[in-house]
Amino acid sequence: MRAARPRHRVVEQLVATAVLLMGSAAFSRAQAASPNETICMLANVSLIGSTRYAAPEIVKAAGLTLNQGITVSALKEASDRLAATGAFAQLNYRYVTRNNTMTVTFTVEDAPAPAPCAFDNLVWLSREEIMQTLRDRVPLFDGNVYPNGKMPEVISEVLRSMLEARGIYAKVQAMPGEMRGGSARRMTFQAVGVPIPVAKVEFQGVQKVDEALLQQAAQPLLSMNYGTGLVGDFSRGTLSAVYRKRGYLRAAFGEPIPRLLSASSTPNSVAVTIPVTEGDQYRLSEIAWSGESVIPYTDLVKLLHHTLGSPVNAVQLDQDLFAVAAEFRTKGYLMAEAKGDAIFDDSAHSAIYSVQILQGDLYRLGKLEISGLDAALAQTLVQRSRLKPGDPYDRTYWPIFQRENIDLLPRTTPAWRLQPHETIHQDTKTVDVLLTFSPALSRTRPAPE
Repeated sequence: MRAARPRHRVVEQLVATAVLLMGSAAFSRAQAASPNETICMLANVSLIGSTRYAAPEIVKAAGLTLNQGITVSALKEASDRLAATGAFAQLNYRYVTRNNTMTVTFTVEDAPAPAPCAFDNLVWLSREEIMQTLRDRVPLFDGNVYPNGKMPEVISEVLRSMLEARGIYAKVQAMPGEMRGGSARRMTFQAVGVPIPVAKVEFQGVQKVDEALLQQAAQPLLSMNYGTGLVGDFSRGTLSAVYRKRGYLRAAFGEPIPRLLSASSTPNSVAVTIPVTEGDQYRLSEIAWSGESVIPYTDLVKLLHHTLGSPVNAVQLDQDLFAVAAEFRTKGYLMAEAKGDAIFDDSAHSAIYSVQILQGDLYRLGKLEISGLDAALAQTLVQRSRLKPGDPYDRTYWPIFQRENIDLLPRTTPAWRLQPHETIHQDTKTVDVLLTFSPALSRTRPAPE
């Protein structure tokens, strides 16, 4: 006989929690365990303070049943179950008994807005099946989850049991997404411990570019394990670049659709279909500059690779903006940025590429020190630096400085490596620099003849 699959204690506790949250049958058994208490008939339950829920929803979530027997201790357990959902920032209750009947009033304060649920890599289950099962088995579940209660744990356990029913033994983790205002914006449930290799990538809706270009760009996915979030991020980055290089600036990718490949020799391998909405192609009509700039715009535009009237190559233009910002940093504007944005003319299928210069403050060289060499040589090199204290700071100068002074360095050692260490002072807008020379042991320098 096959041995039973071992269970961890924490899983057993979660199962118990899920059962307690699942309804009146378990609640009735809890009543029977307290034979010395007075049993009253639950006549009415009312709710004060919630804008999200009505009294019938609370009755169900608490595991209560109207017109059935209840004890005071069982009412407390019901209140504890409600609190465990995390749906309420405050929860109190009071009860009144009369003629062996009980009426209960819950006074609550709704918790902050719940986080929407996302299901990352549960490729064995359809979303419809997941949602229906969770609505049936998790009280107050409506597609959202309260991160501060037990609901994420209960959902994880329900999903784990659904996978196990299909022979998939994996742990399901609840992972909070981006944080805003101290609470999770999204709660993602992910199966861990089971490889889900991407074996094939397909595209839906491709008409305006060669699909071979997308297939080539998608090759890195074939070495990854499937995840909805991972494929979505890859689509918005690497795959989107295929379109943005060719002027399709509004191309968008829908949520990926995984499909288990039952005939594959690799367990749990999937084919992923990625929907594409391509949009129109836009041609470059103008480069528009704005923002304070010590460098004339006529010089900056020479750093951009563009042709007016051609499809906008937004990938190249975005890369060019790094070169624009770097040009400012050679002149002491260490925090300079260049931001680009497209302004669309849909009627003409053209776009103005707007470049905003954020020049920032001017930083100057403060102290210059050199270590790793004898004191006399270090002082000589400091004096030979063409970048002097008080000059606009240019961090690109130091490789040039090393080449300019290479003949002064001792020639009986291996080649020298120069490492600049910067200390930026925001209050004085100065940069202190320590240049550390050390032997580069990976290669040697020939001794003089």
